[in-house]
Amino acid sequence: MKKRLLTIFVLAALTIISYESKAFVRYEEKNPKKVTELKMTGYIDYAPFGYVDNPGGIVYGEFHTVFQPMLDTFVKEANLKLQYDVQQKTFDDLAQKVRQGDIDFLVGAYYQTEMFRGLHLIYPAALYNPITVFMLPDRINDIKSTDDLKKFKGVRNTNELFSDFVDKKVAELNPIEVNSSYEMFQKLFTREADYAITSYYYGMLEAIKMGIQYQVSPAKQTIWNIPMFVGVSKTSRHRDMISRYLTRYLNDKNNLNILQQNLQQIINDFQVKYSGVVPPDFGVESKEAGKNNAAAENNDKKLDDK
Repeated sequence: MKKRLLTIFVLAALTIISYESKAFVRYEEKNPKKVTELKMTGYIDYAPFGYVDNPGGIVYGEFHTVFQPMLDTFVKEANLKLQYDVQQKTFDDLAQKVRQGDIDFLVGAYYQTEMFRGLHLIYPAALYNPITVFMLPDRINDIKSTDDLKKFKGVRNTNELFSDFVDKKVAELNPIEVNSSYEMFQKLFTREADYAITSYYYGMLEAIKMGIQYQVSPAKQTIWNIPMFVGVSKTSRHRDMISRYLTRYLNDKNNLNILQQNLQQIINDFQVKYSGVVPPDFGVESKEAGKNNAAAENNDKKLDDK
C-alpha cells in the first residue's frame, strides 16, 4: 500500500513539473527577454584605441578597439544588441552624432575638450593615453626634460587627436605639422625634426606597421598622460542604463587590468601581423645620393678648372 501511494505521489509530482516546464517554455516563447539596441562609436584610425581595417576605403571593414572586453561584458550583462557606427569621414563627425543623440555613446573621450563638449563622461577613466616623443636612437639622450623640447625642433601628425590642454601645450613648442605618420617619421629620418610628438601606443603601432620600430626610440618619460573616458549622449534614452553598467565595470580593478592586458595583446598582434615589412627609406638614401653626386660634380668642376 505504501509503495503504491509513493508511486502515485511521484507520478503526480512529475506531471506537475512537466506542466510547469512547458508553461515556462510557452511563456518564454511568447514573452522573450527584451533585447536593448544601442549604437556606439569610436576612433576610425587611432590604434589601439579604435581603428577599422580599411580607413581610407569606401567600406571601412571591421571595427576594432582596445575597449572591446568592456563592450563584450556590457552586451552580455545588459542583454544588448550593439551596433558599431563608424561610417563617417572623421571622428569629429561621429562625436557630433553622439551629441545629437543619433549614437548612444563613444569610447575614448577626453576631459574638457571641445570635441566632446556636451557628453556625459563616465568615471573613472577607462584607460590613459600617454603622450611622449620619438627620436632616432643616436639623439634620444639629447632631451632630458620637457624644457629641452623648446631647444629642438619637433614634428606632429595633425590627424592625431589630443585633448585641448595637450594641444595648447604642443602648439607652444611650434612643431612642424604634417598630415600622416609617414610624413612625421620621415621628418625624423631626414633630420628636419629632432623629435616627433605622439601617443606612445599609437606611435609604436605606426612604427611597427612601417617596419621601423627598431629604428626609432620613444622617450622613457611620459610628457602628458591623457585620461580616456566613455562619453554618453545626454539625449540618449538609455543614458542612465549605460552609465550604471559601465560605472560598475570601470570601478572594478580587475576589469581595468583586463583592458591593459588587451592593450598589450593588440601590440603583440601588430608585431606578428607586420613582421617582415620592409621599412621605407623616407628618401634618405636618395638625398644622400644627391649630396654625393653634387660633391662629385663639384670635384669634377675643380679638376676642369685646373
